[in-house]
Amino acid sequence: MDQYHKKMLEEEKKRLAVAQGSEPADLLLKNGRMINVFTLEIEKGNVAISGERIAGVGSDYTKGRETVDLEGNYVAPGLIDAHLHVESTLLLPPELARLIVPHGTTAIINDPHEIANVMGVEGVELMLAASEGLPCDFFATVPSCVPTSVMETAGGEINAEQVSTLLAHPRVVGLGEMMNYPGVLNGNEEVLQKIFAAHRAGKVVDGHAPALSGRALQAYTGSGISTDHESITAVEAREKLRNGMKIIIRHGSATSSLADLLPLVTPASSDMFMFGSDDREAGELLEKGHLDELLTTAVELGAEPLTVVKVASYNAARHFRLYDRGAVAVGYRADLVIFGDLNEFPVQMVFKDGRPVARAGHMLNDVAAYELPRSACCTVKLNRPLQEKDFTLSYPSEQVPVIGVVPGQLITEKLFIHVQRSEEGNISARPGPELNKIAVIERHGKGGGMTTALIKGLNLQTGAIASSVGHDSHNIIVVGASEKAMAVAVNELASIGGGFVVVGGDNLVEASLPLPVAGLMTAEKAETVAHKMSAVLSAAHRLGTDLPQPFLTLSFMALPVIPSLKITDRGLVDVDNFAFL
Repeated sequence: MDQYHKKMLEEEKKRLAVAQGSEPADLLLKNGRMINVFTLEIEKGNVAISGERIAGVGSDYTKGRETVDLEGNYVAPGLIDAHLHVESTLLLPPELARLIVPHGTTAIINDPHEIANVMGVEGVELMLAASEGLPCDFFATVPSCVPTSVMETAGGEINAEQVSTLLAHPRVVGLGEMMNYPGVLNGNEEVLQKIFAAHRAGKVVDGHAPALSGRALQAYTGSGISTDHESITAVEAREKLRNGMKIIIRHGSATSSLADLLPLVTPASSDMFMFGSDDREAGELLEKGHLDELLTTAVELGAEPLTVVKVASYNAARHFRLYDRGAVAVGYRADLVIFGDLNEFPVQMVFKDGRPVARAGHMLNDVAAYELPRSACCTVKLNRPLQEKDFTLSYPSEQVPVIGVVPGQLITEKLFIHVQRSEEGNISARPGPELNKIAVIERHGKGGGMTTALIKGLNLQTGAIASSVGHDSHNIIVVGASEKAMAVAVNELASIGGGFVVVGGDNLVEASLPLPVAGLMTAEKAETVAHKMSAVLSAAHRLGTDLPQPFLTLSFMALPVIPSLKITDRGLVDVDNFAFL
């Protein structure tokens, strides 16, 4: 027997002794009100912890080598985010852990899809290495769609064989969101091999199927895809539930379906739901919190508190086969959060693996930083500096296709609008009310392809904003009221290694947030990131946009797997028909 198994055996013997009262607990949490996620009851008493696990629950347990008086506060399982892209927080895993653990989050299911589209397998391995040994468990799903589609140029590629290898990692819990639903429906062999690899490994397959219904939905679900986080209406979610899909209710910075889908969470159906942030910006995490804020909002919307605690913990643990988490019960890992009440969910303390890690909103110990490999900071590769003339736009017909922004949603409208042209037949950067030019430029050193089109809804009156966060291939995306400002913004973005840039009407850079790690993240502290983000948002709003998160909105304009009209470096994509306009 090796040392690891000997240690496990000794720990189990000790837990059995504590459970039967013949030995004191390592840590006794007394005078608590325990939330039972199995019966949705509250039990007064104590929690006896032996090592990393709960040895017993109830008033029978009174002895501990160390004791913490909970003074009548509520004991809940540690919260689990069922679907999050860490890259969208703009932070590296250690800094994200420092931010979310004091809010009661003890595990997340991370889909490193974004960095994979920039760096391939190396990006996934970087995220796994950077999240090792943190006070919050970073589980991962293997990105299934790298690149997302043939409609864009990504920096990386992950094939079925590489998916199979990554699935063997002990912290990988499944195959990430299968966005290529046309590939599934058409029986694409490479797509199906990735799904089969997850099934062979005994791991789940996450879905991504906005607006899919009818026979197509049944075919998609029948391939073994078990979740969806893209439902935005109760009608859509209900159909997916009836087909056996579990619904991850999204509550992020750019969009939230919580108010629309929460009425579906009933005692009869609650097992079919989980909560996920998907995309959550660092400043909002600092200001509002994480899943604790979601619980508060859910209760304000009329949800039953014990039910939403179960959805935020036990359900995700069960679905992703993390069977030792998600409950305040004997044998479960002692990942616990102590709430002051069940209305506003103020977090008093957080325990991870049986030890206190946060109190009153602060970590009890520093979280070690991760030393980045050099290759992660050299990913923005323009062929050449751009010029004003590169954004020239003409169109053969009178009615010009325009991307219509839908505030608060990832979907867009497919508009056709008559616009004015110059004598040469060109279209200006601001050819009508609420209209601007938008462009996507390939930035992975693969030819420098570029597309320019029109967008309605960002409503820049002057200047330009640019970003290297352009889901999912993360090419540079820029919107402007002048071609000169657009060129300045893109060139500045390349010079800082990626991030967000705002250029004013005088064609000077007004604000920027460098994101040198894959053009997506930074090693800086969350407070610094939030300060710089506030500066770029204020500068963007001075240009005229009234969208609360224009950079997040901008990033999804290049996502050619969500309807209806999107833009990539290869062209303007009619997502409804999966074809270029």
